Amino acid sequence: MLSIKVKQLQSVLFLISAMVIPLYFTDFRFNAGGLILRLSDILSLCMISIFLLLLFNNKISLKYPIGFNYIIAFLIYCFFKAYVQVGLSKALIATIQWILILSTLMVVYINALKNPSKFRFVFIKTLLIICFITVAYHVLHGQIIRYKLLGDARYVFALTGVVLISCAYYFEDKSYLKPLFFLYPVILLSLERKGILAFHMVAFFYIFINLKPLLRSLIIGFFSFSFFVFAIAYDLSFIDSFTFFEYSEFDMLYLDEEKAVWTSNLHRQSLLTNGWDIFTNNFFFGVGPKMLPSYMSNYYINDNLALYTHNVFLDTLIEQGVTGMLLLLLPYFVYIFKARELKLGKTGDVFIALCIYSIFMIFFMSGGSPSMILLYFPLFKGFVVHK
Repeated sequence: MLSIKVKQLQSVLFLISAMVIPLYFTDFRFNAGGLILRLSDILSLCMISIFLLLLFNNKISLKYPIGFNYIIAFLIYCFFKAYVQVGLSKALIATIQWILILSTLMVVYINALKNPSKFRFVFIKTLLIICFITVAYHVLHGQIIRYKLLGDARYVFALTGVVLISCAYYFEDKSYLKPLFFLYPVILLSLERKGILAFHMVAFFYIFINLKPLLRSLIIGFFSFSFFVFAIAYDLSFIDSFTFFEYSEFDMLYLDEEKAVWTSNLHRQSLLTNGWDIFTNNFFFGVGPKMLPSYMSNYYINDNLALYTHNVFLDTLIEQGVTGMLLLLLPYFVYIFKARELKLGKTGDVFIALCIYSIFMIFFMSGGSPSMILLYFPLFKGFVVHK
């Protein structure tokens, strides 16, 4: 009787773990007495509870990528730094949030290794179903393009595409590319610019490394020679005044807040400019968790403009400082130096491709559970690249 219950719990745990990561890229929320709960958060708590029950009964074992255990150093730093800066309650909230998401990643990884092919099947099918539901919702609301009404669901299209082409490359199985015949137009129609660019960057990376060595060398030589000729033949003095930003320093210094309310690019540039100023003034240890809006409000008359910077790296640097960022990335440093699997060709290629995707996406995303997942997505190799 006990063995039957254990098997049932293991089956439920496996199913939830294969579905929960895709569900973080949805907008399924519940209002519980003023507290907004996501379906993915509820499933994560259930999954972790079942896992702990099985772990205490020696029915499952801990596994994690090389170097991931070093994240404990960040958790210790996060709690004690927050306790000193903002008090016990915020320190506990910030640390528990990190523990929950990191525990979710580890439990999902353990189940992904248990039965890789079955896990991959459920994981990809869940992603594709979420893509379909998101498109159907927008079409039913009269929106044929620009699928951005469901919050974080707008990121699921490119994520699914990256997972599919990574599996196709790693397993040398073109059947993973079949859904892209329908998904690729949706990726373009979504008008989610960072997702579209990130997907194509990963796709071109896989295409490039699949070329013959001679052709790769010729392409690299051509672009190197073209750059050399351009540098010699043209006046490059414009580089001194080149900027990625649309608005001038004067526009930032004397911000038209009424215009910024309605002009997204102006508002976002001001957030980046002000956020960088906050970071440089709190370089080593940051301002503390959840304190960025408070510091940002000093730069605006209208407090509604005092938001996060839409750049997870900068947000993290502001709140955790350089020390916190280095500790967050410590598992990657350990993994790169110690993991032998990175030298096995395709494993290393997929790791690099997922790093390209994650870094680019996080650079333009707001903070939250999806961005926290993408931060460690390459370390877990997308949860699906396991044999």
